[in-house]
Amino acid sequence: MGAQTTDNDSINTVANIDTTIMSGAVDTLATAVDSLSAADSLATKKPKAKKNLLTTDVKTSAKDSTIFSIDGKKVFLFGDAKIEYEDIVLTAAYIEADMDQGIIYAEGVTDSTGNVNGRPVFKQKDEEMKAINITYNVNTKRGYIEKLYTEQEDGYLHSELTKKEVDNTINMLHGKFTTCELEDPHFYIELTKGKYIPDKAIIAGPSYMVMADIPLPLVIPFGYFPITKKKTSGFLMPRVGEEKNRGFFLADGGYYFAGNDYVDLTLRGSIYSKGSWALGGTSRYKLRYKFSGNVAVNYAKLLIGEKGLQNYRNEDQYRVQWTHTQDSKARPNSTFSASVNFSSSSYNRYQTTSSQDYLTNTTSSSISYQMSRIYNSPFSLSMNIQHTQNTRDSSLSLTLPNFTLTMSRIQPFKRRNKVGSARWYEDIGVSYTGTFQNRVKTHIDSLFTNGTLEKFEYGAKHNPSVTKSFKVLKYFSLSPSASYSERWYFNRHFIEAINDTTPISNRNYKEREEHGFYRVYDYSFGAGLSTTLYGMYLFKIGPVKALRHVLTPSVSYSWRPDFSQEKYGFYITDPRDTTGTKLYSPYMHGIYGLPGSGKSGSIGFSLGNKFEMKVKDEQDTVKQERKVSLLDALNFSTSYNILADEFNWSDLSMSAKTTLFKSLGIQLNATGCFYAIDSVGTKINEFEYNHSGKPFRITRASMSTGYSLNSKKLFGKDKKTEEENKPVVDAEHSMYDDSDLDEYNYFDIPWNLSFSYSLTYSKPKTSGKLSQSLSFNGDFSLTPKWKIGFSSGYDFDSKEFTYTRFTLSRDLHCWAASLNFVPFGPRQSYTFNIAVKSAVLQDLKYNKTKSWYDN
Repeated sequence: MGAQTTDNDSINTVANIDTTIMSGAVDTLATAVDSLSAADSLATKKPKAKKNLLTTDVKTSAKDSTIFSIDGKKVFLFGDAKIEYEDIVLTAAYIEADMDQGIIYAEGVTDSTGNVNGRPVFKQKDEEMKAINITYNVNTKRGYIEKLYTEQEDGYLHSELTKKEVDNTINMLHGKFTTCELEDPHFYIELTKGKYIPDKAIIAGPSYMVMADIPLPLVIPFGYFPITKKKTSGFLMPRVGEEKNRGFFLADGGYYFAGNDYVDLTLRGSIYSKGSWALGGTSRYKLRYKFSGNVAVNYAKLLIGEKGLQNYRNEDQYRVQWTHTQDSKARPNSTFSASVNFSSSSYNRYQTTSSQDYLTNTTSSSISYQMSRIYNSPFSLSMNIQHTQNTRDSSLSLTLPNFTLTMSRIQPFKRRNKVGSARWYEDIGVSYTGTFQNRVKTHIDSLFTNGTLEKFEYGAKHNPSVTKSFKVLKYFSLSPSASYSERWYFNRHFIEAINDTTPISNRNYKEREEHGFYRVYDYSFGAGLSTTLYGMYLFKIGPVKALRHVLTPSVSYSWRPDFSQEKYGFYITDPRDTTGTKLYSPYMHGIYGLPGSGKSGSIGFSLGNKFEMKVKDEQDTVKQERKVSLLDALNFSTSYNILADEFNWSDLSMSAKTTLFKSLGIQLNATGCFYAIDSVGTKINEFEYNHSGKPFRITRASMSTGYSLNSKKLFGKDKKTEEENKPVVDAEHSMYDDSDLDEYNYFDIPWNLSFSYSLTYSKPKTSGKLSQSLSFNGDFSLTPKWKIGFSSGYDFDSKEFTYTRFTLSRDLHCWAASLNFVPFGPRQSYTFNIAVKSAVLQDLKYNKTKSWYDN
């Protein structure tokens, strides 16, 4: 006990000091505490009745020893000390508690090297504070803390001298606020004095920025840092910069409306000194177990160049995006979804920085509602609105709406109570699909004009079908079928001469439209016969155990009458033809097409091949063999029309697919014509074999391949191995120190590489054309913190690189730096950005950009 006299005396002094604070006296500790606020409310208010810790439920523990004073009013805890009182948990290397006065003091222990071990940790509900020493009065629920360190949401708070109030408000003197979790942070905002209000904000007096312990000349007279678990509304800071063509700008500034748990709204705007401006709004919404989605609407005024010059542009640009997803639990038998991306033609080229948007030539939208198994029937209904747009030529196709009613395959002749073997007719299946469309093809600039309404094409189509499949001669599958298609059109067009008294060659013609209800139908019958053949060759010696060849031949026949005959009324004589033999159809503009002209009795032939190999595998202890695919597919197909007067054989289609090295996929496609061409490239009814000795001539061929490779796939490195090979770098210096460059094992660099290549050859007539394209992308990590990425391609026709982009990023622990660089082309530009990672200080950043607008 005598060895501890000094410590006990010091702690008694602290206890006495706090007691004098409670009684209103002023001393050194009271002065330190009161320096954080103008006046101590304890000195002006009559204190409440003191709680005696001896009579309350207090739990104490210590690893080394627990000592009580002679009068039993004080307890001293040594080594991993801990006190639990109500919702408070206090741990430290040393704790002293005055059980009579209700005062608790905790501190760490300094070892021989000067390090403080067992620093006090004060926990109350969700709050946790670390410090050098803590004095806490359980009666007033106030405390005095030296060298505070605590985490608040996404930030960290430090303070030299701290006073904790009854409502858990913290008054600070010489504080720090940062998003770096280190006790000695890489950067922080020095708060000369401040106040922390739990779940609300940090309010600070004069403050300045400190980077690597170096004060920067960035001083603010006061600061307000929102610290809340709830969403809060607030201003969004704009980017400031300058462009040659658009001038000085404030970009992407605005306001965020937190809304509620179901919806929020973000409004942003940009303004340029030379007249351009932009406004946009984004809203997210979500109703749990029901649906979720987001809506974005943007409008911009682009004004660049001088009026009268070639580069002058004065355009209104817009984009509307909407995504809606229904939760699968909301309505199991029906689904509503939306994916809308509608914009003016030039929006993606001028108003987005995304390379994906810039390289996309086609955008599409779909809003759909689907009902499956309506009232437990085989019928399903879908309704949707669709839009497809080409951003290069501004062409647009809009379907408004599209209804589809589908009946899944049923077997109407199947007996409910099966007795004996099945009858042959019981497997006959009937299915049905009906659609209605209202569609227009126009230019985006003409979409919202009165003339667009007159261009809408609409109609309905019904497709019932009957199928049956059964075995023939045990090994063959025979599938007869019958199909019928009926189109309902509500207008038709006739070609008429304007001046029919003149010769045909000199006449002018026009289309006359008639409205009404018109049925246009066709039907066909067919049957297919198929089987599967297997061939295998076994090897007695060597690593190869067997080769297997799988063949799937099939023969089909289909018959269709000539619907251009006059009795059907679907085709009439073209008045523009002087011979009187050429026909046209008044339903040529029908959205579902026309019945075929000319009778058809076509026999189809197809042959599929697959080659596999079995090899020994010593790693497989069970089968000791593995299967290897040599050729995934080798397919041939053609047909012969026995009723045609000429060109009976259709083109021969060929395709092959294989995979090399487990990931290099190769796809080959080719089309061959059996008939020859004359000197001007016109196909003649003579076989190519009789002219050149070749069975057919290639009219089109293509090859495509793609490959992805990374360090893990090549060397078998997993994440654990890569982590073990990383150098151990002191976190205190990792933001600035590149010592990892010397210790890094460059043979273990994580990297990814992928490429795709396509080659197309086309020769429909006498001259051929060859086109090739190559694209590649990848990334690799120079060190655990440096990463380089790239993406590019090569156009062999124009002999130049396609859109090329390089990225360089550096992990700076609590900061991140990045460089995006487009070295050439119309989008030549660069962007350098260094910013704090945390969203709390997201406006603490530096951005340098050279815009592609200045090219």
